[in-house]
Amino acid sequence: MGIVFGLLTAVFYASASIFAKVGQRNTDDDGVYTTVVTNVVALCVVALFVPRPEWDTYAIVAMCAGGIVGTFFGRSLMLRGVRVVGPSRAGAFTTGTPVAAAVAGWIVLGEAITISEALGGLITVVGLLWLVRSRRAPRAGVEAPPLKGYLIAAAAPMFFGVAFVIRKLGLERFDSPLLGSAIGAVAAFATLSIYAAVRGDLGEKIGRVRNLNRYFVLAGLGTSLALVSQFNAFRTLEAWVVGVFASTQGIWTLLMSWVFLREEEHIDRNVVGAILVVALGVTVISLQT
Repeated sequence: MGIVFGLLTAVFYASASIFAKVGQRNTDDDGVYTTVVTNVVALCVVALFVPRPEWDTYAIVAMCAGGIVGTFFGRSLMLRGVRVVGPSRAGAFTTGTPVAAAVAGWIVLGEAITISEALGGLITVVGLLWLVRSRRAPRAGVEAPPLKGYLIAAAAPMFFGVAFVIRKLGLERFDSPLLGSAIGAVAAFATLSIYAAVRGDLGEKIGRVRNLNRYFVLAGLGTSLALVSQFNAFRTLEAWVVGVFASTQGIWTLLMSWVFLREEEHIDRNVVGAILVVALGVTVISLQT
């Protein structure tokens, strides 16, 4: 079941990216705040009806930290990348997540990194570099996404990978995927609200939530399901392995983009080839399991 939950994590994150891209039409809002508010409401309501493990302060702190690292940093960068370079390219960069998770897992959890994992990581990086290179040859009449957009998208999986390890660390001592997801969402919401208050635009963000962009809400529901799937996968798989399956998000996003965003999302052979190379790298890593 761990593999199933790992793959579901990728599917739900991919669907969230597609909904976010649609929701970003005709607005400068990336949808981060609305998706997080949706996470808090959806996950906390469901969490009211699940058994509560014994309180563990260390685990609760880890859940909060995982939510902040994965959402405040990771998701914010991811959704900005979706806007600038498109969901398929931004989703492809998330395939770097298992590399970051493997390094963080080795340092924090003592999860060993084998030769096959290192080889798979190298292949993954090659695929990502190919993806970046593809920006130099856009189709006629279409402006290439700026390099800054690729750097933003590339930074997201680093935070996702670290968040994976922190969340697994908390789950080992507080065995409740739903409560863990809810705690992380609340921590991320609080951090985003404080950050917005310091910047002086909290009122604006609250106003945007009230406008209820239904696509951002759907994206929030998608990420809520992805978080619960991710925590369930951690129960039986190592953090980097969950990262491997979650990193197939790029493949699912590519397929969904082809179906739902044909007019906006240009998918050429460079993007397809790069994702296939990354998929090969992920496969090599997974052979160890």
